[in-house]
Amino acid sequence: MSGNTPEKSELMRSNVVTILLSIILLVVALTLWAWSSPDVIDTSPVGAIQDLNPWVLWGLELLVMIGFFFFASISAFNLRLMISGIRAGWTEIIVLIIIVTAMSYLMFSPELAAATFIASLGVLSYFYMIQR
Repeated sequence: MSGNTPEKSELMRSNVVTILLSIILLVVALTLWAWSSPDVIDTSPVGAIQDLNPWVLWGLELLVMIGFFFFASISAFNLRLMISGIRAGWTEIIVLIIIVTAMSYLMFSPELAAATFIASLGVLSYFYMIQR
């Protein structure tokens, strides 16, 4: 991105939107995780999706976690820029990658955590490319 800094009101509006989208995707991820419980999987939408094709559910979980990482990253960038006038550094983003990967591991599976980690690195490289 260029050297000009957006106004505080633009940053605040962007933060509100990205934080809301992050929360919505986190709630969707928690819902998918709760519906995957052995007690309710037979009667939940997750069970119906898994009966059709287990890869669709896996892809949906991956998209939700990557979407959460995307919007949480943008929130971190904008929040740090709004507070200190400096864009977020590598530390914040690496911590966010670790948190999202750990959430994927704990909620879903090690395979999904590995895919989330790799896709998060892809999103991070996208952010790096558009920065230039």
